[in-house]
Amino acid sequence: MNLLVFAFIPLILSLGIIPALQSEIIPNADAIKAKGNSLTETNSKKVCGDRLCSEISETQNDSPPMIIKSEKKLFASTIDYTVTGPEIDPEKGYAVIEIGDGLYWLTDGMYQLMFLTTGEGVILVDAPMGMGTKIQQAISDVTSEKVTHFIYSHIHKDHVGSASLLPKDTVYISHIDTAEHLKMKNDPQRPVPTVTFHDNFTLMVGDQFLELSYLGPFHSKGDIVIYSPSHKVIMAVDLFHPNAAPFQFMGITRDVGEHLAVHDKLLAMDWEVIVSGHEPILGTPEHLKFNKEFTLAVLDNAITAIQTTQPSANYFGDLANKCAELTVEQYSDLKDIEVYPVENCVTMVFYAMID
Repeated sequence: MNLLVFAFIPLILSLGIIPALQSEIIPNADAIKAKGNSLTETNSKKVCGDRLCSEISETQNDSPPMIIKSEKKLFASTIDYTVTGPEIDPEKGYAVIEIGDGLYWLTDGMYQLMFLTTGEGVILVDAPMGMGTKIQQAISDVTSEKVTHFIYSHIHKDHVGSASLLPKDTVYISHIDTAEHLKMKNDPQRPVPTVTFHDNFTLMVGDQFLELSYLGPFHSKGDIVIYSPSHKVIMAVDLFHPNAAPFQFMGITRDVGEHLAVHDKLLAMDWEVIVSGHEPILGTPEHLKFNKEFTLAVLDNAITAIQTTQPSANYFGDLANKCAELTVEQYSDLKDIEVYPVENCVTMVFYAMID
């Protein structure tokens, strides 16, 4: 698609479309920058993500997740892992850590997942392709229970490509969009889910329970948030990297508007730790707030580039480069800031210009 866009740049220039786009965008720049900022008001109406806060509350599922009282808790020592990652056993290639009563965090330093022991089997959330049999090995390090339930956080194979290695009688659970996609893909490494839902789903196994929620496609198809109210832990995969710049194209998000909106939705929930799917550390609400700030700053820089860059044969490239220059200068100390600044700005330039 990008090649097609760039192929039409000479035609766009000759028709005078870019100046027209500039004149259309510039008067609305403040409104665009307000997206995702619940403290900003437009015409006296608060904005959450890319929509009015009132719209978000009105469109939530009529049947909210069931909250069940439980004695399970998050361990105080877990907060240490939001600053410094655990030591990875060089022989095993992973670290498996109990971060709350029966709740375990498994990481190889790059990918993350979590699982719960329930007294009646293990609930596993995600199975990264690169970790393979290490997942079952890590589980057996801490419990004799076998995996009975598997939850797909979303469709992407790098996070769930080892799902087929689980016991044959495992119950696979996902959002309906994930199930439909995996049925279409017919991929033996990603078994088609046997239990699906649209908005919310409560999974209760033994003495543990999780609330699964669909808050929109913030990254891919069927993205869900996995929440343990007892432990005050959530898992939202590939939304952001704690204490680091995003992967390219804003984490290859399919919808920047949904990506922005879910920040406010998650920050409205009661949690202390987030399993983000990547990085050697766990995340906190402060990490997520910072990522929202960063994302809006990149959008702001994209708009500034549009407002100040003259049309040329490499117009979109010039816009992305200008946006990237502003972003790197603004966040020079952020981990990985110089890895994908142009790619991230490409996503934001087109979002600001045509979304």
